[in-house]
Amino acid sequence: METETENEPGTFVFQIMQGDIALLDIREGIIVNPSNTGLILNRSVSDSIARHAGPEFQQKMHTKRSQLPQNRLELGRVIETEPGLLHAKYVLHVSIIGKKAVDRNLITNSIINCFDRAERLGANAIAFPPLGVGVGKFPFEEFLDIFYTIVLEELPRSESLLTVVLCLDEAEFVLATKHVEENREKVPRNVKIEFSQSSWTGTGI
Repeated sequence: METETENEPGTFVFQIMQGDIALLDIREGIIVNPSNTGLILNRSVSDSIARHAGPEFQQKMHTKRSQLPQNRLELGRVIETEPGLLHAKYVLHVSIIGKKAVDRNLITNSIINCFDRAERLGANAIAFPPLGVGVGKFPFEEFLDIFYTIVLEELPRSESLLTVVLCLDEAEFVLATKHVEENREKVPRNVKIEFSQSSWTGTGI
């Protein structure tokens, strides 16, 4: 499942996709993995990422965790790893699930921190699943509103990123399509929104 899009000079692409993020072909980009503070990849999206990344991927996560203060990734913070067998340049693990409830501040900070790290890594594309909407019980519509606003602000001023992908299940894709149609006036002229579908029935963490 390829995401590469030929961007016109001076334009950026925000792609909303129905599909499994672990199957993306985003060779010069980043896949975002919503994780917990212990970096245990055993829930929905993170489990799919771990399975497709190969048998050594979780062990490498344990090694990364051992290098962190108190063996934990603080909520909202991100850490990058090599992609294993995934078709990406890096995987960004963002800590969403911990002892505190998932709220707007956590979701906002997590998304912005992912953008900042992607810039520092020089990635040309970044793919997100919904953050906090599964185990975290954060409302998908609220996540979508936050994500849509941040992407339309951050993407046009990015120095390296050209494409942002949001990977959704079927029901989420329908809601996202409706949200875009109702908020077209917010889209900058140099941002192009694309939609693509495949068969997938996953959900976010």
